Amino acid sequence: MPRIKNIFVLTVLVAFGVQGLAASVDMAEPEPNPPAIRHEGWQMEMDLAYWQTATLHDDLKATVEALSAAHGMEKQDVLLNAAELYLSHMLIYEASSTLEGVTPETEPQKVRYAALTHAAHLLEGKQVDGFNTSPLMAEGRPDSPFWASLQAIASADVQMLGANIKPSFSGLTYQSRAVLRAMLPVFTEAAIETRNMDHAKAALGLLTELPDLNNAPVGYFLRGRAAEVVGNEPGALDAYFEAAKGWDQYAARARLAVADMSLKNGSPGALLAARSTLTEGAESWRGNRYELELLRRMARIHDGLGDDVQGLLARGKLIMRFSHVQEAETARQEAKVLLKAFYQKGTDGALPLGPWIDVHLQFLPFFRTLNQFPGHTEDLGDFLMSLGATDLATREYRRAMNLLKDSNVSLSEARKARDIFRLQMKLAKSQLHAGLTAEARVTLDLIGSPVGTTETQDLASLRARVLAEMGDKPAFLETSMPKPSAEYLRNLALVLSEEGRWASAIDVFQQLWERFPKEFSVNDATHLLIAANRTDQTMAIDKVLRAFPSLTDSKPLIKLAKSIDAEAPQLMPLRADTAQQRLDALKNAFKSIKDSGISP
Repeated sequence: MPRIKNIFVLTVLVAFGVQGLAASVDMAEPEPNPPAIRHEGWQMEMDLAYWQTATLHDDLKATVEALSAAHGMEKQDVLLNAAELYLSHMLIYEASSTLEGVTPETEPQKVRYAALTHAAHLLEGKQVDGFNTSPLMAEGRPDSPFWASLQAIASADVQMLGANIKPSFSGLTYQSRAVLRAMLPVFTEAAIETRNMDHAKAALGLLTELPDLNNAPVGYFLRGRAAEVVGNEPGALDAYFEAAKGWDQYAARARLAVADMSLKNGSPGALLAARSTLTEGAESWRGNRYELELLRRMARIHDGLGDDVQGLLARGKLIMRFSHVQEAETARQEAKVLLKAFYQKGTDGALPLGPWIDVHLQFLPFFRTLNQFPGHTEDLGDFLMSLGATDLATREYRRAMNLLKDSNVSLSEARKARDIFRLQMKLAKSQLHAGLTAEARVTLDLIGSPVGTTETQDLASLRARVLAEMGDKPAFLETSMPKPSAEYLRNLALVLSEEGRWASAIDVFQQLWERFPKEFSVNDATHLLIAANRTDQTMAIDKVLRAFPSLTDSKPLIKLAKSIDAEAPQLMPLRADTAQQRLDALKNAFKSIKDSGISP
């Protein structure tokens, strides 16, 4: 039997019905020091109970001294002893490191090396390949069900676990106190999950002998799970809520259990309680499967409560923290649908602008790598532009361009170039609308190459407009316009007029009139009339004057035009004064037009 003889081991023996062994324990007998020679049989291969809990320092010191004096095969035996010593105190890393330095030579050393190596793997939660041939499963080894259960748990072998869980509790008594303390919760949960409730009840009773475990999250969690399995939901929730106050993995698992029970219930009250529990413990556990599952549950709970924003944020955290797992891809697909709906509500005017912008900024760190997010940012910019909030719109257009330049956005380079060009055009327009003509010009100077004929035309048109607003006449006149627009022709004609190039101005105004008759206004007609007068083109003057009634409803302007258009008296060689009268009339008319504010 094990070398440890104390009250705790006796409790284990009694709890699981190992009466014969329990009766053999003499409680009055003091604990002897470990013998120099081990017993024969399975204990020669590995006996974790051989080492005493209270003598670690002395045992380690003696082992180091023995190692310094050992040679040859004896040195391998000392190293194997050291590994066993570490394992008995659950110092698995130290044990594994020691085993890496062992080169077994004899058959007994090879067997012992295999037993210790397999035990280290199993105690760490790793399965052992070829476990059926392991020395831990040797015939006559009384704790083999204990190791078989650990193998079953590590490999998720339900059948093996069911066959070994009951006798594995007896195997606990052959382990050191440190191993027993570490493994008791594992075997207790295994008994609960395999519905061996008698053994589970006994194991939970045994936990009361270990107050630091019993009153910790692990104790509350196991009691909660046992209550849930037998249908005692109020008792389970009470225990889970207590466990959830902690910071370890059992506290995290308790929060998961609360979430699952609440989702199953589905009522608003249950979902609110679960949300509160998960929110309070959100920062208490980071990493591995538990955080991933907590974020998944949080998203589902927010969905159940109709809180799309918090549901999206939970998915965003999952994507950021666990970007390469399948659950993250599922979260991405769900987020795409929810984000589209959210931003559509914004553009439809169903969201207050302030909260929309605030939530948009909360989304930014989590969804910036989604291919769709630059487009959503552009949508917000367009909406702001429609409200005249040019400064805010400019900010979002710049942000959308920066998102597209991020290497994590997996759009094609051609698509990125097209989208960035469009955003640069919108940025320049917003700057122009805000009166920032110099900034708009810089934006256009830095813009990428147009990706099509339409883009080429739009760029030239916008550049001409900016230059016209700036009054940069030389640069404007050098602008090449593939298909001149009405606005461009109008600005060009005005620039030519200001430069005193009246004949060219007339030609351009007439092009504007011919190509865009519906956009030819009374202002255009007035400027054309002025230019025609400066060059004494009477045909052009007459054409404009006849068109005035169709260009304006202003009675004074129509009357003025008619007065200019009055039939001139026939010029006689000796009546040159009549020509002077007509010239004076024209001068007076142009003075009236200028005074009206139409003329430049």
